[in-house]
Amino acid sequence: MEHLTIGYAQSTITPSLARPVYLAGFGRNRVAQSVHDDLYVRALALRYGDTRLALAALDVIGLFRHHCLEVAERVTAQVPGARVILASTHTHHGPDTMGLWGPSYFKSGVDPVYMRELKDTLTATLVAALAAPQPANLRSAAVHVPGVAKNARDPNIVDDELTCLQFCAPDDGKPLVTVLIFPCHPETLWYDNPHITADYPGFLRAQVEAATGAPCLFFSGALGGMMTPDVQEHTFAAAERIGHTLAQAALTALSGVAPAPVDRLTHTREVYRIPLRNPLFKLSRLLGVLPREAVPGRTVMTEANLIKLGPVTLATAPGEVLPKLGLALKADLKQTGVAVAGVIGLANDELGYILPAEDFRYPRNPFKPGEHYEETMSIAKEAGSTLMQAWQELRVAS
Repeated sequence: MEHLTIGYAQSTITPSLARPVYLAGFGRNRVAQSVHDDLYVRALALRYGDTRLALAALDVIGLFRHHCLEVAERVTAQVPGARVILASTHTHHGPDTMGLWGPSYFKSGVDPVYMRELKDTLTATLVAALAAPQPANLRSAAVHVPGVAKNARDPNIVDDELTCLQFCAPDDGKPLVTVLIFPCHPETLWYDNPHITADYPGFLRAQVEAATGAPCLFFSGALGGMMTPDVQEHTFAAAERIGHTLAQAALTALSGVAPAPVDRLTHTREVYRIPLRNPLFKLSRLLGVLPREAVPGRTVMTEANLIKLGPVTLATAPGEVLPKLGLALKADLKQTGVAVAGVIGLANDELGYILPAEDFRYPRNPFKPGEHYEETMSIAKEAGSTLMQAWQELRVAS
């Protein structure tokens, strides 16, 4: 009988302050002054039968697909047949890995030295996770955690579901790795914060790890449309409260579920094209702020993934998908009998906001977007419909 095996590895990816570190996610020219807590890449390797899949969560704003493909190629050169998904937590207090938050509109904030080091570390960490398999059972749950996040764009559409997976030793049920997914920007600390931090996911992981004695990965879900922390003050204390609230909800939900053997692991990928329509992205490419590999021409190649792991189905999105789309997909999956459905955002790409086409209104002046900021940071109006079509094709294919 086949049995699921897992491996785990983690590494710090905190940038050195010996060179300027432009913090990504808010305004430009926000230079890091100190490190409040380390940033990490945490990698989970899954194997069942012939399928070998490595998932990594990394504390950066986002990675373009060409960087993700480079890392995947390095990994498969050492572990033939392995498949790789790199998902950014989207912390707004880590280094600029995309180029949009440098010293000015006209200069990238990416440090090429850090990017080389980052890709080396990602490769080594993924290979290490794939090299140390051990048998595991799985418990899974989904729980609503109200009052933690709000939708600043559309307050009437809120996804407050926390997706919880925990891999356990088959003999004694001891936790081996916990995986949590929640749709909320890691931006509890605000635009004036000069300290490197993973924000609330760092506190969440630490709390779960202290309770279980096992590592914890955090993935951001469908956090677009400004799913943001519902806080009165933008402080580390507020970030800690959010982390602990989510951690306690996850631990409680998982405690009521018995670990069980996994009877399947499948992974399918849909590669597709999106037209490049955003004039600001085009301008940034011409100025050299965005790399040409990320936005090479009139269209951009990207991808979506579908992972079926026992009773759990996880879909990935190549950017910040709005909760309206994420909720629709999860509802469709649950109607087909899926017990636990989750969306992992910013996976193997970061194309900005992915909006429903019917809600897309590009502002007349993108420098003063008003209520339509998300459109100015979206590759195209078609981003949402093409993603939904890709997800539909993956569901049919699998």
